[in-house]
Amino acid sequence: MVTSQWLCVIIAIAMINIAAGNCPDDMPSPSPTLNPFPSAAPSPTPLVVPTEFLSSPNTTVNAPPVCVMPPDCRAWQELGINQSGVYPVKPNGGEAFQVYCDMETDGGGWTVFQRRQDGSVAFNRNWADYEKGFGNLTGEFWLGLSKIHRLTQGETNTLRVDIGDFDGRIGYAKYSMFNIGNITSQYTLFIGGYSGTIGDDLAPYNGHRFATYDNDYRNCIGKYDNNGWWYQDSHCFSTILNGNYGDSVWRGIYWHSWHGYRNLKYVDMKTRRQI
Repeated sequence: MVTSQWLCVIIAIAMINIAAGNCPDDMPSPSPTLNPFPSAAPSPTPLVVPTEFLSSPNTTVNAPPVCVMPPDCRAWQELGINQSGVYPVKPNGGEAFQVYCDMETDGGGWTVFQRRQDGSVAFNRNWADYEKGFGNLTGEFWLGLSKIHRLTQGETNTLRVDIGDFDGRIGYAKYSMFNIGNITSQYTLFIGGYSGTIGDDLAPYNGHRFATYDNDYRNCIGKYDNNGWWYQDSHCFSTILNGNYGDSVWRGIYWHSWHGYRNLKYVDMKTRRQI
């Protein structure tokens, strides 16, 4: 277990190297954040480490140091970080970006890419917004299709969906195979290997493309006035987690096998690289 003193040393070393120009300029330095999960007990403000300082493979005297950006929350966990919060990641090259790491649920190491909890963020968004992402990592948000693709590309990943209703009941679904295709495939969902307590509601979406109101290839959003999601070819959808918060049937947030079309109070979707 990493002590707070050791974390402070890591942070100090990292910040010194950033200031000295030893680390890339695109590394963000996020502020510490609180654990926003309403079902979890209050936790102290997590220490957020902007980068991990490692030795260069070049061992000559004047070799420059190397700063490595972890690719996901699992990697942060493997470095000894065990507090939930906002951390920078850099999966599969490209620019770094911030994510919320859930280090508590089911062994931790989860990269959260969607959360609904109070209706504070509108999910009736266009294709550009769903591709880039929107919201706040400490509240309601959608991380962005392009980022989810990068997080799941070339790896074997698990998806976990945690949900809760307005009566205080909770449940989860877990999938041992999860991947999002690239922009050319319109971010097709690949999913399988269900386990959990709320029923396998995402299997029918396997192999289907993402759609928004301005990229509605099935006319499902126009028909039901709903939001961005993966839509089926036959009857559009039976479960949707990006619907309007607290809204009526067909436009709300629900997991049909668990509660029919009753709206959910809380949802988060997260992925973890398998090891």
